[in-house]
Amino acid sequence: MQTLALIVLLSAAFFYLGSRAKITGWLWSRYPPNFAAFMDCAACTGFWYGLAISVVLDVHYGFALPFGLPSLELLSHVALGLLSLVLTPIAAGIMQWGLDTLGVAVPTQDDSPPNE
Repeated sequence: MQTLALIVLLSAAFFYLGSRAKITGWLWSRYPPNFAAFMDCAACTGFWYGLAISVVLDVHYGFALPFGLPSLELLSHVALGLLSLVLTPIAAGIMQWGLDTLGVAVPTQDDSPPNE
């Protein structure tokens, strides 16, 4: 189960970095419209990120796959991709809620107090 949590959290982080993070704004602001729509879909990218992360963790790092799924089997990685399709939007939503609740340290012009 730890591997599943790792896959989902990494998938949510990659979704955020590829679509919303200020630090990667230079990249996602240049996406063509169709690709931007795809990258803004947490479920769509979640499947592909989950699939890729599960393959990398299994093949290169030897992580045990959850639920007793057999290692190095394509169907196992597709199943983890499908789980990421469902769980990535949930994890990304919780992360976005946390970031919104956290607030900002430096107020923007809209948040500054009016001049008197």
